[in-house]
Amino acid sequence: MTTTYRILALTAGLSTPSSTRMLTDQLSRAAAAALGRTGAEVEVTTVELREHAHDITDALLTRFPGERLSMVIEQVRAADAVIAVTPVFNVGPSGLFTMFFDAVDIELWKGKPILLGATAGTARHSLAIDYAIRPMFGYLKAEIVPTSVFAASADFGADTDGQADEQPLTARVRRATAELATMIGAKTGERTAGAAGAEDAAAEAESAQADAPAATSTLDAEFSDFVPMGTLLGRD
Repeated sequence: MTTTYRILALTAGLSTPSSTRMLTDQLSRAAAAALGRTGAEVEVTTVELREHAHDITDALLTRFPGERLSMVIEQVRAADAVIAVTPVFNVGPSGLFTMFFDAVDIELWKGKPILLGATAGTARHSLAIDYAIRPMFGYLKAEIVPTSVFAASADFGADTDGQADEQPLTARVRRATAELATMIGAKTGERTAGAAGAEDAAAEAESAQADAPAATSTLDAEFSDFVPMGTLLGRD
C-alpha cells in the first residue's frame, strides 16, 4: 500500500508575485521530490495568508475563526508537515505571519514537523530565523527541521553587490527538505509501531480474558434464586 503524505505550505508574502512565494514553491517542490524518492505519494497545498488577512483579523477580535479560516486550520491539522515562509522586515517576521499563529489553537502545532523559511532584501536579516522565528515555534512545541532556509534578493539573481550566499540556494533547499523528509518518515514509523503495539496489547487482553476461568456466584445456595426489587416492582 502506497503511503500518501500531505504537505501544507504557508506563505506570508504581501505581494503577488513575491520572493516569499518563490522560496515557498522551491521548498515545496524539493520536499515533494525528497518524499517521492521513498516511493510515497505527496500532496502539496499552498496557502497565501494574504488572501485570509481579514479572516485572521476577525478571528483575533472575536476569538472565533470564520469558514474560510477554519478550512485552513483543518488543512494544518491534516498535514503531515508544514512549510512556513515569511518575509523579514525591520526586526522579525511579518505581522500577517505572526497574526495567523496567534489566531489558531496552540495545540494544533504540537509535534507537527515544521520547515522554516524567510526572505529579505539583504543577508543582514538572515539571523531573524534563529532569534525571532524559531523560538516562536519552540513555544508552540512544534518539531522544527534543523536546517532553515533564508533567501535574500541576491539569491534570486539580483546579486549586484556580491551579497549572495556562498552556498547556492538550491543546495540549502535540498538539505532542508531532505531533513524534513527524514523527520516525516520517522514520525510515520512511530505511529505505525504504536498502532501495532496497541493491536498486540488488545489481542493479549482478549486472549487473557478468554483463558480466565468463568466467574462463579458468591451467593449462598439459599439466595441463589434472589430476584431484584426493581424486577418485582416492574421497573426493570
